[in-house]
Amino acid sequence: MKNILLLTDFSANAQHAIEYALALFKGGEHHFCLLNVHKTSSSVMTEMMASKASSSVYESLIKNPKKTLKVLTEKYAAQYKGERFSFEYICDYDAFTDAVGQLVKEKHIDLIVMGTNGATGAKEVVFGSNTINVIRHIDCSVLVVPEGYSFTGLKSVLFATETAEAFNGDVLIPFNFIRARYHAVLHILFIENEVLSLEESSRKEMKIKDHFKDQNPEYHSVTGLPADLALDAFVQLEQMDLIGKIINRKSFLQRLISGSSTPAITYKTRVPLLIMHS
Repeated sequence: MKNILLLTDFSANAQHAIEYALALFKGGEHHFCLLNVHKTSSSVMTEMMASKASSSVYESLIKNPKKTLKVLTEKYAAQYKGERFSFEYICDYDAFTDAVGQLVKEKHIDLIVMGTNGATGAKEVVFGSNTINVIRHIDCSVLVVPEGYSFTGLKSVLFATETAEAFNGDVLIPFNFIRARYHAVLHILFIENEVLSLEESSRKEMKIKDHFKDQNPEYHSVTGLPADLALDAFVQLEQMDLIGKIINRKSFLQRLISGSSTPAITYKTRVPLLIMHS
């Protein structure tokens, strides 16, 4: 968890996510990269491609946002000057997902942090198109922070898994790293939304338990509910500070979130969600 990418569009939503991440990782040695991406348009791209001074055109397009990003980065660096944090900022003019993907590779990013990029309500958050596209297309763990959520410590964390899933234990590194830093109580929720034989269910649960055998977790199970409803019900009963979930990008969030065909996806929780890829 050395290199952490903080995405911002200068909104309050993005600012909350950044402040949550900086508070979460206090006490550690981390490098934070703040990224602001401008949407491309056909007319602007045509102008850039036709111009002999394309670099100057590019610089003029990002000049003001780059200045804003510089001020924002300097603010956080001053605020956390006593920490072992280092900062840099990048302003890019590209397709959003392409810009993020390129930076993840170039900077060897371990974790992406972003806001929900959508409206919020009392019991739900909306995943906007940028959030969805990052989760769907970028091969990197993503920490999604609901708007207005403030860091108050990590006492209990939840790892939710559907027993039909299979994954390599290495994908849990971000989740285990964060949990271990705060010695948080670990809860594991088995979600069985399909009918399995007792033998098959037990076999799959044992495989998952092997990944956490040294962490003394508390186990729970829900049967016959979709993942989004199961998580919502559990979080209403138990106070969780973070949810970890592994997804298969081929099915994306279909079992976790209802309605993957729409540009905004509703997920009923106000708890930060750490999404890892199988």
